[in-house]
Amino acid sequence: MKKISPSILDVNKDYFVNYVNQLIEWGVSNVHYDVMDGEFVPNVALQYDDIKKIYKNCKKHEMDIHLMVKDTIYYYELFKDFNANLTFHFEAFNNNLGDLNSLIKRAKKEKVKLGLAVNPDTNVEEIFPYLKDLNLVLVMSVYPGKGGQTFLEESYKRVKQLKEYINDNDLKTIIQIDGGVKDFNIKKCFEFGVDLAVVGSYLVNNFSHDTIKKLLI
Repeated sequence: MKKISPSILDVNKDYFVNYVNQLIEWGVSNVHYDVMDGEFVPNVALQYDDIKKIYKNCKKHEMDIHLMVKDTIYYYELFKDFNANLTFHFEAFNNNLGDLNSLIKRAKKEKVKLGLAVNPDTNVEEIFPYLKDLNLVLVMSVYPGKGGQTFLEESYKRVKQLKEYINDNDLKTIIQIDGGVKDFNIKKCFEFGVDLAVVGSYLVNNFSHDTIKKLLI
């Protein structure tokens, strides 16, 4: 089943809880939370206290925490007990694949759902060896760090590559896409193999139950 994961990156901080609860009332089961540290990307976004407030005050839902951070271990420790999917960037490991393997091993032991994101300029084949151990792979269809960017068309090919590998190897890894997803390109994303589409500024600017239904037609 194809799903959307609304991002609250462009939502006013004072309305986080109300916004998420309204999404859940409208039938949304998965919400995307962008955490930025100001180091891996130049901007700072949601932090621990924001996520904790949502966790405590919102109706139950699947929390999808996208960690655009440099210190992967520190942020893993922060968020591992939220019963969320934690997605780190492949590029954050700076080719130190030993650290990545250690994190994957630890997440499996502690039963934490782990995802790996890839930037537009990273060859998706580089993460093929890790897919069997991941809950989710996130294809960035914009460069990470800010909302409202234009969807990169080459992302469809990247999704197709991942889908073929996942199918050929009988894996259950979820394919997610994030960046510039709107009503006119989401259907094509699903057709190429996306399972979970992050929708940010488009939904914030057209916030209604009808918009959500339109995205899933």
